[in-house]
Amino acid sequence: MAKFPQDKTYDELAHDMCTRADGLQHLAAKAEMARRAAVQDRFRSRVMLASTIIAAIAAVASALSAYFAYYNATH
Repeated sequence: MAKFPQDKTYDELAHDMCTRADGLQHLAAKAEMARRAAVQDRFRSRVMLASTIIAAIAAVASALSAYFAYYNATH
């Protein structure tokens, strides 16, 4: 029995992409590759957002540290 496109490995999908361009196997493999790319992009976007938030928190902490060091040096 044939596997569903979501159950196939990337190698199997690549093999299916080598079939006729208007064939069902080719179109299903192409759609599955696009779906996996979208899922991967969503994950990368979330990781990028998290790293930006962490960098902003680090910048605020650094600014507060510099302020308190300056404040303690002058008083």
